[in-house]
Amino acid sequence: MPHLILEHSTNIVEKPDFEKLFSRMHWVLNELGAFKLADIKSRVHPCPTYYIADGDANHAFVHLRLEILEGRSTDIKKQAGERLHTLLRETFAASAKERECQFSVEIRDMAKDGYFK
Repeated sequence: MPHLILEHSTNIVEKPDFEKLFSRMHWVLNELGAFKLADIKSRVHPCPTYYIADGDANHAFVHLRLEILEGRSTDIKKQAGERLHTLLRETFAASAKERECQFSVEIRDMAKDGYFK
């Protein structure tokens, strides 16, 4: 805990080093002081089948979901979301420039009584 799940359309321009990106994301969260580095887990799900807006092949997306145990402050969530969003926009800058790429970060609280480790 926490979990970072990155989804993206397979038409993004970049071929990022996801290990490097995940390392940067882990440090972003760790620097907030609300998450232990040893507990952060990340994975990527490329999406070869998707449909955005009118179906134009130039549309792309990058979506990051951060799942955390309930109880974190609104301020911590806001800082995490803003910093991770900035990191996505930096990492996928070519897709933002060359495609109609949409970026989003979603933070989900998980109930403590429903998470087992």
